[in-house]
Amino acid sequence: MQVGKLKTLREVGAVRKITVTGAPGGGWTVTPVFSTATGEKAEPLERQRKGIRVFATLEAVAQFLFALGISEFYVLAKGNRSAAKGD
Repeated sequence: MQVGKLKTLREVGAVRKITVTGAPGGGWTVTPVFSTATGEKAEPLERQRKGIRVFATLEAVAQFLFALGISEFYVLAKGNRSAAKGD
């Protein structure tokens, strides 16, 4: 999912939750879950030029989401080596 789509979904109230997951090589991915006509769908946030967007820190994720007007998200740290170390 591109950032523009996430903004639009948030504006119309379709975003149900945001899950932030620790990436195996470090960093964090963001996966919005949103309402569709047939239920709910989850799509990871993508970079502009293909591939899943990976944020270096949870602080960077929080700043990004807050700038979009999203103040609540869930964190799954499993698989993130830096999170396991407590960094």
